[in-house]
Amino acid sequence: MNNRVNMFLAILMTASSFWITGAAQAGCTYATLPNPHPDGIGKSYCDRQISKVMGWQGAPWLERPQRLQEERTDLLIQKLNLKPGMVVGDIGAGTGHIAQMMAEKIAPNGVVWAVDIQPQMIKMLQKKADGLPKGRLQIQQSTEKNLNLPDRILDMAIMVDVYHELEYPRETLQSLMKAVKKGGKIVFVEYRAFDPDVPIKALHTMSVAQVQKEAEDLGLKYEKAESLSWQNMITFINP
Repeated sequence: MNNRVNMFLAILMTASSFWITGAAQAGCTYATLPNPHPDGIGKSYCDRQISKVMGWQGAPWLERPQRLQEERTDLLIQKLNLKPGMVVGDIGAGTGHIAQMMAEKIAPNGVVWAVDIQPQMIKMLQKKADGLPKGRLQIQQSTEKNLNLPDRILDMAIMVDVYHELEYPRETLQSLMKAVKKGGKIVFVEYRAFDPDVPIKALHTMSVAQVQKEAEDLGLKYEKAESLSWQNMITFINP
């Protein structure tokens, strides 16, 4: 009888181990969509359709005079609680609007790493860097999956209206986690989903719950979510 009981327990433990491993490996995955939304790229991640990228042609939107009032980028910078001497990352920096504001807060010895995938944006970022003290704004061109940043260099990283457009969000976020110091912060800023007062196409918005689902799937630790005028600012700790 004891042998039968022991055999049953062994089978049960093996099955439980397989189930736990399978559940852990399941996580967020990619899928090709048979009938994609016209604003999407035809695939989803973690049950979320990935939107098309706003190309470099949209640079005037990022630099529009009304942006400060509409999106309260000044409040965003204030909530980041940046300190002189910090090393921070602006991922998907575009024209450098946010990176430049961050650079002012971490002066005189801090550094902003501004990363973008589009060569045209890189040129615009370089112009911003030329107008700042040498070394204050470091420019880096990324690939679809790799940010090409040194390991453990960033105290904090921010993605402003960028994450929802990443073709490979999982790999890009993994790359970012390697670049952020242990205990450092990763901040997602995304246009608020399901808010009729936010004048943005649906696929270019995200809910706090969706951001949290995708970030925690890779091990990031949720800290808090705060509201701006059009966006949510969701902060995680890098383990």
